[in-house]
Amino acid sequence: MTPQDGQTWGPIIGIGVAVVIMSLRARSGQARPINFITLWVVPLTLFAGLVAMTATSHLRGLDYAWVVGAFAIGGALGWQRGRMMPIHVDPETGKPMIKTSVAALVFILGLMAVRLLMRQVLQAEAGALHINPLLVTDGFMALAVGLLGVSRIEMFIRARRLIAEHRAVAA
Repeated sequence: MTPQDGQTWGPIIGIGVAVVIMSLRARSGQARPINFITLWVVPLTLFAGLVAMTATSHLRGLDYAWVVGAFAIGGALGWQRGRMMPIHVDPETGKPMIKTSVAALVFILGLMAVRLLMRQVLQAEAGALHINPLLVTDGFMALAVGLLGVSRIEMFIRARRLIAEHRAVAA
């Protein structure tokens, strides 16, 4: 087995494990309460990690524009993913509840597959395309941070709005 085999099979195995876990979670069909703290802490932590990683990767000039562009694309995809997650307010407790969406699961798995293919192509052709390999890594990290962070922010905004509507109706 060569190191390239590990670089190829590692993400595929990881995606397989994620598919199994996410499928079991989606099949349970049970809504769970939303934890508002993690909806803000996780995006901030991810963003801080992205800034720290990008600051130490020795990118130059326009490379940062590519990282910001990848973050923006990830944010747009994250907003869409967040909208796919069904959120409702429990009428008895008044707490926001979230249920894992099969559509969101398929969406994120498709993005993971596209990312795997793009990473393989970009890393293989980085020299021919005159692309800094660190830029490819930072770009995909920015895309992931935008995706995960903005989807949580969208869910936070929507859950807060649903709670306000629920309180207005109950009053």
